[in-house]
Amino acid sequence: MTLAPAAALMVRHDKLAAREIAIEHGALTRQLASLQRRVGEQLRAHVLQVALLEEEVLFLRAQLVLARTCMLWGLGAAASVLPVPRRARKAVTAPVDTMAEASSVICQTGCVGHAHPWLQVGGQCRRTGQACGLYADSEGSRNPD
Repeated sequence: MTLAPAAALMVRHDKLAAREIAIEHGALTRQLASLQRRVGEQLRAHVLQVALLEEEVLFLRAQLVLARTCMLWGLGAAASVLPVPRRARKAVTAPVDTMAEASSVICQTGCVGHAHPWLQVGGQCRRTGQACGLYADSEGSRNPD
């Protein structure tokens, strides 16, 4: 059974079209594989970067806890705290200033405003263990002797 010349031409054209489609499919598959490889590399790099940042956050939180504990217990923060990375220095120093301001407000309202309940004989503060500067200033202005 021989095919008519038109049918033979059609079969040959179909085989050629199928071959072109297979070649195009192979090219697209290679491009997809390349894209998947690049996305995989980017994902691994992103996961590594997130892990490093989480490690840095944990380290900085630990330093902050140490600094606050040393400050509140009067142990001297510089002796027990490791050096802070440059970009985190401002974030660590801000709570120290805030704590000093808060301590001043507590002293003015809780002690000076309520007849100095934390003041010991000799002018020392029971709350901080340090000499009370506010009481000495107010006593000096009231008693010019």
